[in-house]
Amino acid sequence: MFMSSRPLTTEEISRITGIGSLGKIEERLEELRKEYEGRGFEIVRSPEGWVMEVRSEILPKVSHLARYSDLSGGHKRTLALIAYREPVKQSEIVRVQGNKAYAYIKFLLKKGLVKSEKEGRTRILTLTKEFERYFGEDKERIKEMLEQKAANVEIEARDSETPD
Repeated sequence: MFMSSRPLTTEEISRITGIGSLGKIEERLEELRKEYEGRGFEIVRSPEGWVMEVRSEILPKVSHLARYSDLSGGHKRTLALIAYREPVKQSEIVRVQGNKAYAYIKFLLKKGLVKSEKEGRTRILTLTKEFERYFGEDKERIKEMLEQKAANVEIEARDSETPD
């Protein structure tokens, strides 16, 4: 759970640990939850599954140490656009984000998260294996999550426009 970038279901934990009894897993997770009480971490059961996370009252003191803290919101948006539309022309990213996208792309290239190939007067941007390692997910899985998020946003926007 500590290494996972998302909550894990009891079934996933069963597969990972090799413990076949879901009841035993839930029992052990409850024991661990109690064991971690009063410490910096907590084990939480959410609707999506089990997660180990830093206690909320401690988070402001350590959040700068977290993964991805080296990426600004602009970097993350740029990566999301590249992942969603890959392969994508740099000019298209600039059209969506404005001229500040050049700096974001330069930073992402330096970190090795994206690669760039010249094509005519623009560049074609794609994700790298380092992107997958950095985020701990296959880029196709990340693209699926982005597509689902985009669909949810569309539905929410449509629902908010519909009069009661």
